[in-house]
Amino acid sequence: MEEGSIQEVSERLRGWCMLHDRGLARVEWDSAYARQDVVDRLRGSGISLVEIGLPPGEYAEVVVAGLIEKLRSVSGSVVSITGIEWAFPEGGNRLDTLVALSFKREILAALPVRQIWWVPSSLTERFVLGVPDLDSWFRLRLHLTEVPARAREAVREVEGIERKTVSVAEARSIARRFWERLEAARAQSIPEERIWAELTQPAVDALLSAGLEMEADGILARMSDAGARLERELQELGSKLGPEDSEVLSLTRRLARLLRDQGDFAGARRLQEQVLEVRARVLGEEHPDAMASMSSLASTLGEQGDYAGAQRLKERVLEVRTRLLGEEHRTTLTSMNNLAVTLSEQGDNAGARRLQERVLEVRTRVLGEEHPATLTSKGNLAVTLWAQGDLDGARRLEERVLEVRTRLLGEQHPATLRSMNNLALTIRAQGDLDGARRLQERVLEVRTHILGEEHPDTLTSMNNLAVTLRAQGDLDGARRLQERALEVRRRVLGEEHPDTLTSMSNLATTLRAQGDHAEARRLGERVLDVRARVLGEEHTDTLTSMSNLAKTLAALGDLDGARWLGERVLEARRRVLGENHPDTVAAADLLKRLEAAG
Repeated sequence: MEEGSIQEVSERLRGWCMLHDRGLARVEWDSAYARQDVVDRLRGSGISLVEIGLPPGEYAEVVVAGLIEKLRSVSGSVVSITGIEWAFPEGGNRLDTLVALSFKREILAALPVRQIWWVPSSLTERFVLGVPDLDSWFRLRLHLTEVPARAREAVREVEGIERKTVSVAEARSIARRFWERLEAARAQSIPEERIWAELTQPAVDALLSAGLEMEADGILARMSDAGARLERELQELGSKLGPEDSEVLSLTRRLARLLRDQGDFAGARRLQEQVLEVRARVLGEEHPDAMASMSSLASTLGEQGDYAGAQRLKERVLEVRTRLLGEEHRTTLTSMNNLAVTLSEQGDNAGARRLQERVLEVRTRVLGEEHPATLTSKGNLAVTLWAQGDLDGARRLEERVLEVRTRLLGEQHPATLRSMNNLALTIRAQGDLDGARRLQERVLEVRTHILGEEHPDTLTSMNNLAVTLRAQGDLDGARRLQERALEVRRRVLGEEHPDTLTSMSNLATTLRAQGDHAEARRLGERVLDVRARVLGEEHTDTLTSMSNLAKTLAALGDLDGARWLGERVLEARRRVLGENHPDTVAAADLLKRLEAAG
């Protein structure tokens, strides 16, 4: 075996774990992917590993005390310890934590736990020079030098300049620092330039390095000048390297995602079309990267309401991947699910259900019932069952998903909270408002505690709970939550951001229920004006705004204005979605009621 290879390090660690019941091993690593491979191999050989990540930004004494407490709670286990490179106090030195650990080394060595400490190679020399007795801690010292090729994710492609690779846990630790300190920094009037340099950029770089693009996008969405910064960077990079350079294309994709998150679907579409054109021309239309670009563009078309265009692209992607990779390849299954979403948006729930049931059958057979991808498929199928009116079937799936995620991930894991929220929506639709409220209050409580009150997920939970309160008749409670969500989104995202408009629309509905029709009309007209201008008059969100405003006008006694809007909505729904789409049926029912009212 080659020294420093994944196989060599795995076997030596396994042997050490089998021979000893306590002690410390140190593994220097160059690649987080190689490190994860070693962990997977140890687990595959029958060794049960407990993973502990040291928290970033804490004082050294807090880090060490917390670590010892966790190690005592898993007596007899093998523990994988990561994150030592991030565990140092704000403005302090990395060695603060090492010195504190050094003082406790006798306690650490005496604990009945086998500890595998992962230390980045780039920092080992600094650690040893700063704390000369470092090596005396460890019974076994290894250097994992192998750097495997990075695995490609199901839909997203990995490309660009070489960056230092960090683990998912490490990246999320840095991102938590951003979320925890952003509002405090702004409250202290710290310049945005400094916030970007000290909070935003490190978090985005770490998340991108760990492959967590969507989470990086979420952070960029909180920075009002992120778009302008990325545009400047793209112009500079493009003029230097040319439009076909991989890093230029990667940055173009990132800017497109940001524009889409901000509701600028036309801008996002323009950039995505550029990327697709280059990749199809340079690599060939059926190249995996070109297919990934086509899939991303299809998603944006769907956001624009161009469901037919989205369906054409998604069908093309699915056809190519099925032919080249096989129907049961994980990437093909992802494409199948994406097409199902578009079919459902067009009202073809039966077609969507067939695809989703096929995906679920394959993933259950190949990956197992409790695999994360299988659980995602169950959740997706539940949404389609819900749309078909099979609330009992949807509830059974969602309860199963929630049970597994709670058991495997814990109640406070983001995926568990999403499952809890989905189940709450289903049981609310079944009429169990008290049960829905209990679940939504729990989700809001956990997200507020972990993410902070102004995090996008927390604001979504606030809105969901408000809708349930409104259904229970607690209009004042609903209004308070919705006004708070709207205030934060206006301040952070801007008046015309899609999430701000959603909050505005939700508040207008509650105001109408309270009898404040004039204010409901003012908000409804504002939402409709922005959506019609930004999205177009026939976009589904614009038509929803028209329907809501029609109801408000009817409540004010303006039946002519209400009927006029209702007729426009029905005509557009019929033309875009067809006569039998649920949204078309709802529009016809609304117009019928308006005509009957006078």
